Amino acid sequence: MNGSKIKILIVEDEKIIGLDIKRTLERIGYEVINIVKSGEAAIDLTGELKPDLVLMDIMLSGGISGIEAAEAIRRKFDIPVIYLTGLTDEETFHKAKITQPFGYLPKPFDQKGLHSAIEMGLYKHKIELLLRLKTVELEEEKKKTDNLLMNILPAGIVKELKLNGSVKPRLFENITIMFANFQNFISLIQKYEPVSVVGQLNEIYHKFDMIVEYSGLEKMKTIGNTYMIGGGLPIESDDHAMKVIEVALKMSEYMEKINGKNNHEWQLRIGINSGQVIAGVVGMHKFTYDVWGDTVNIASRMESSCEPGKINISRNTYELVRDVYDCEYRGKLNAKGMGEIEMYFVNGVK
Repeated sequence: MNGSKIKILIVEDEKIIGLDIKRTLERIGYEVINIVKSGEAAIDLTGELKPDLVLMDIMLSGGISGIEAAEAIRRKFDIPVIYLTGLTDEETFHKAKITQPFGYLPKPFDQKGLHSAIEMGLYKHKIELLLRLKTVELEEEKKKTDNLLMNILPAGIVKELKLNGSVKPRLFENITIMFANFQNFISLIQKYEPVSVVGQLNEIYHKFDMIVEYSGLEKMKTIGNTYMIGGGLPIESDDHAMKVIEVALKMSEYMEKINGKNNHEWQLRIGINSGQVIAGVVGMHKFTYDVWGDTVNIASRMESSCEPGKINISRNTYELVRDVYDCEYRGKLNAKGMGEIEMYFVNGVK
């Protein structure tokens, strides 16, 4: 700051001393906006005039001491305070230090010492403000990073990752995986404006996200025109298959509404399977929570073997939901390396 623009409030109950300080400050080039005698007046005028710095005598007339007034000024207005005092006893000095002033100037003082104390106090205050601002910026960046991680990874996984720096792979004995895929996506891109088609896909995925989050399931990832979710992980549950099919039905219902308004049809196929998987986080910089095992491969085969507008589930999933959902047997799929897998269409709730 330019010295001629720095405004200083003097708090001194000895009039002669106060005027002497004022003359000294004005010779240096500072602007003295007022001289007050009490801590109460100092607080009021600081709030009204907003000085750049307050020179505060520790021992004041009135109901509060200079130390108490300085604490109030720092707390309310965040304005630097430099103490002036003729007292040098340890108790007073200790009390003054606790308030963390921006300077401590014992009387008598000379012009050079006063100038140095003020400039140092202003500099310390500027640095403190910058550090606080940087701290706030770092906290904001931390929040952004945390929110980003929460959008990418499950909450429990984020906690483990932040705590340990890594996530251990885990075996889940019985969960449910669902793949949803738009069979005619490439033809839509070729026939209609690609940007418009991808924009609508984004809107569809946004709605899918809302459905999944509301149901308490876990969105695993999207790969182009394929949307993948999991039930029963990373928090295990007994109703994972029920919830996944509930979500699948809601997605299908939503797509029926979309197709009713469009001049083109989105052909959604959904495949679901239940069983054992290994789950964990892969990647060092771009984290992904992923799952591995035959259960995942079969779920993918259920989707690719499905018909547009249908929900195709494996025998494993059927056994978990047969009492609640109306399922239609549709034959067997010969899956390489896995044998024949019985499949069922889900028609709705019984």
